[in-house]
Amino acid sequence: MSHVLTQPTPLLDYHSEAIQTLIEERGWLDLTPFARIGAAYDFVREEILFGYNAGDALPASKVLADGFGQCNKKSTLLMALLR
Repeated sequence: MSHVLTQPTPLLDYHSEAIQTLIEERGWLDLTPFARIGAAYDFVREEILFGYNAGDALPASKVLADGFGQCNKKSTLLMALLR
């Protein structure tokens, strides 16, 4: 059952090229699981600006491309990165 919870969804498109490239370029897979969580959280908090996107139904990859998002969109990106 747990594998079902980690499948991509329309919003949590963590298999997108942009998200996978970010993870690879930052070297997050070389970190411990705990350090990965902190790195992803810090990235979203510090590098994704607060702002309003075109809508709420945006996938994480679009939030990453925009470079900004309000609370729920930043959370969507964080959730995708954590998966």
